Amino acid sequence: MNRTRLPLCILLISFLSACAAPPATTRAPERSQLEQLLAAADSAPAIQAAELRFKAAQLLFSEGKDTEARTLLDRIDTRLLPPALAFDIARLKATQALELKESRRALSYLDRAILPPSLPAPQQAELGELRAQAYTQQQQPIAAARELIASAQLQSDAALRQQIHNQIWQILQQVPDDEIEKATHTAGNNYYEQGWFELAAQMRGGLDISTGGSALAQWRTLWESHPAYSQPPESIVSKSLPPLDVRRVGLLLPLSGNLAEPARAISEGFFAALMAGGSHNQRPEVISIDSSVVSTPGQLATLISREQLDLVIGPLSRDYVAQISQAGPLPAPVLALNQADNTSPGIYHLDLASEQEAILVAQRAWQEGHRRVAVVVPDAPWGQRLADSFTQAFNTLGGSVATQLNYRASEDLSDQIGHLLLTDRSKARASEVRRVIGERFEFDEHPRSDIEAILMTALPQDARQIKPMLAFHFAGDLPVYATSHLYEGSPDPIRDVDLNGVRFLDLPWTLEPASQAHQVLRASRTDVDSRFGRLYALGVDAFNLYPYLPELSNNPGAYIEGETGKLMLSPQLRVDRALPWAVFNNGVPELLPSEDVPIPTLTDAPPTPAAPQSP
Repeated sequence: MNRTRLPLCILLISFLSACAAPPATTRAPERSQLEQLLAAADSAPAIQAAELRFKAAQLLFSEGKDTEARTLLDRIDTRLLPPALAFDIARLKATQALELKESRRALSYLDRAILPPSLPAPQQAELGELRAQAYTQQQQPIAAARELIASAQLQSDAALRQQIHNQIWQILQQVPDDEIEKATHTAGNNYYEQGWFELAAQMRGGLDISTGGSALAQWRTLWESHPAYSQPPESIVSKSLPPLDVRRVGLLLPLSGNLAEPARAISEGFFAALMAGGSHNQRPEVISIDSSVVSTPGQLATLISREQLDLVIGPLSRDYVAQISQAGPLPAPVLALNQADNTSPGIYHLDLASEQEAILVAQRAWQEGHRRVAVVVPDAPWGQRLADSFTQAFNTLGGSVATQLNYRASEDLSDQIGHLLLTDRSKARASEVRRVIGERFEFDEHPRSDIEAILMTALPQDARQIKPMLAFHFAGDLPVYATSHLYEGSPDPIRDVDLNGVRFLDLPWTLEPASQAHQVLRASRTDVDSRFGRLYALGVDAFNLYPYLPELSNNPGAYIEGETGKLMLSPQLRVDRALPWAVFNNGVPELLPSEDVPIPTLTDAPPTPAAPQSP
């Protein structure tokens, strides 16, 4: 027998046994995390089961299985759960509902009647914020504000409380005036709600920084213990800056040429305001500079440095303003008295451009419910510029201009108005019918039916003819909104009786009681209350405005009450003007309520040519 073969056989058998597959066994596959959570919940005590199902619902939401998640959460009875867990479940359900814009369902989950009354303060605060989101989706801003007001009182973190105060103010700013007024007179308001509503009512027009924010100051005297006193919304008093301290100012105006006379009026207005003493009580030394001599940005920069000027007011020429705007920073700020296509840091623009008026007229017509209008302007370049501003502003708001008349005062206005209203076509059709049938018949003339109002700019002598012509062509009931061009500046009831019913805007200088500077100028000049006299107002405002330029730039919504309007500053450093409105009654302008004055929202209209404005 071969003794060596036995070990080899044993070795071979062992090797083959090791290579053979293991015997088959039966094993259950691993369950997913979701299945494990649900299985554990089925056998767990009530509170632990709720926690497990809550985690499972979170997984389902993360996988996009919202319906299954909501079904699972709805099976949880929250009445016997700890307050924190009950709130976590309600918050998850409500958050998903809010994402789907299902605010009513969210509020049902956030009903305080079904949530534990003993929620900790942070969760009560969060509950109010969620309810505020739901009310905001339902367009119930007052209800949303009430929830946030309550939440702010529960917030211990000062930074988070400030955020809530900012949210409250943002919501209240969007509430119409009548709803704010109603909220302030609601009997059930608590101390905190009443204070917020009165602050919103007090600040409806923004913040007049020239009077130290008098509306805010008045509120503060009554509400010293209110949270909004110690932590006011940032947009009200954000980043307060001191007035611009000016000791030497350069008045850069032409002493000769076609702008010399407008420059004289502006200069006299400036000095009248200085002598009367503005709200800022600054009396700088004034250096008069002839812009026809110092006529380039380089010359101006040299003069500013040599004379150590803190500010330049001017120039008046649009071309010169454009050069300054393109030249780069100057050694001192400039308050230019015209506008330019380009903006430059440190160059502010105050002007009387009529395009701003056109925008406000379009806004007024829209606010009063008119959606299709006709535009009437002179057949001149300045008239077409205003027509373009009318149309652009009205289209931006969502309205449309049905037709436009560029009237020619030298031609028959009746024919032109008839063409605008299409009554000439009605007459032509009637004449053709008479010719065909050969006999007379009754004919009711009527204007086109697709016009709801007329936006007009016209000089006084033209406006006095256009308004009666509208009535002659059976359109006397159409509302007419006009720029300041139709009013000469002082009452003339005999000549202006034909303008009855026309609503128009103009400068406070023209429509409101005369200021001290206005009275001083009126005593020495005969042209102060004419259209030309508005240039005196521009000079007065140049003096009253300049110290507040940095703060106006830093606080959107802040303004000062000026002679040329309620003055605000756009991001492009252009001074926007909100103007008072009046209506002709018995030939005399009567001021409309100040709360009806629209605030400009469409800023930076196309620039006008040279100052003063045309015409």
